[in-house]
Amino acid sequence: SDESFIAYAAAAPNLALIKYWGKRDSRLVLPLNNSISVTLDDQLMRTVTIATASPEFAEDSVELNGKPAEVTDRMRAVLQSLRQRCQRGQDLASWKVRVATRNSFPTAAGLASSSSGLCAFAVAVARLYGIVGDGGSDSCDADTLRWLSTVARLGSGSACRSLFAGFAEWSAGQRPDGVDSTASQLASAGHWDLRVLVCVVGAGAKSAPSTQAMARTVATSSLLPARLSCLPDRLAAVREAVAGRDFASLAEMSMRDSNCLHAVCADTYPPVHYLTDASRAIIDFVHRLNEASGRVVLGYTADAGPNVCLLAQPADVHLAAGCLQRAFDIGPVVGDLGEAADNSKVPSGWAGDGSEGATARHRIESLLICRLGRGALDIPQAEAAAWFDSD
Repeated sequence: SDESFIAYAAAAPNLALIKYWGKRDSRLVLPLNNSISVTLDDQLMRTVTIATASPEFAEDSVELNGKPAEVTDRMRAVLQSLRQRCQRGQDLASWKVRVATRNSFPTAAGLASSSSGLCAFAVAVARLYGIVGDGGSDSCDADTLRWLSTVARLGSGSACRSLFAGFAEWSAGQRPDGVDSTASQLASAGHWDLRVLVCVVGAGAKSAPSTQAMARTVATSSLLPARLSCLPDRLAAVREAVAGRDFASLAEMSMRDSNCLHAVCADTYPPVHYLTDASRAIIDFVHRLNEASGRVVLGYTADAGPNVCLLAQPADVHLAAGCLQRAFDIGPVVGDLGEAADNSKVPSGWAGDGSEGATARHRIESLLICRLGRGALDIPQAEAAAWFDSD
């Protein structure tokens, strides 16, 4: 239709270093605790979304990776909030929208596809309604960006953190209406040059959707209160580590919180198990490598899924990749290994498999080497169209 409006947006998933697990209000998606994350490189892991509004559309609709998808209650909540703030007139706000989304990485596999997906959804529709200008989240004033984070949160809690480049913190807030449960940037991507090595061990859907699993944890886990009591100190330590670029501290806090999350999941009744034998082998590998190296080479964290993400400093990427290839059966390696550094040599006498006479190695389907990424942004029409036309 000549009357139709169209807008584009892209977002990358974020990786939680201190994780959100459990809600104080499920409808408003209000978490029990603050969380801190890093946004990943949108050149490697990206969601692109096209939002179109027309008076000819009979209903709101969503397409995910080329297939019709359910317009969930959470998506409707996002649309309702954005329609109420439409800057281009009530006629446009009353038209139905079609939202088409495509991911460059596996969906619902524990790689935070909901964070990038619902963030791009919110930003694309916000651009459609004139709430956000060209430039995506970078074009917003502080108040609009804070408000937009509450809207993205309604779609998926972690989506509010993907609005921001680099490091972000999502505040749990205290108000029952959720107005103070907002996300903000903790440090820019340029503040600290880190790498995230995403070890993809399973690209299928995870064993239990996060929303249902965390509700079961809140209802049944006796360990959850202990985790929540540890988090204020852990959050403070991560903020301090980011500010001071203290890699050893950041890695330790990330590993401890990941371990704590999965212990709470195992304590849930019935238990929730996301990690596989391959996941646990990667975790053990990190501790062996750090011990053999006499320093913290890698940190790890695993969200609600089998895939494990490794934190590294740029000079250690060669060392990490080389040791991983000794210890695991690895598929394609995608991303920038950078230049080999003096400390890229495998520690003397380190076999990597953790056992003598091992006859089989665990499989890592692919290894993605990511820089820290940009926040949600708009993209040119030609780039979005090419993204959807590509296989």
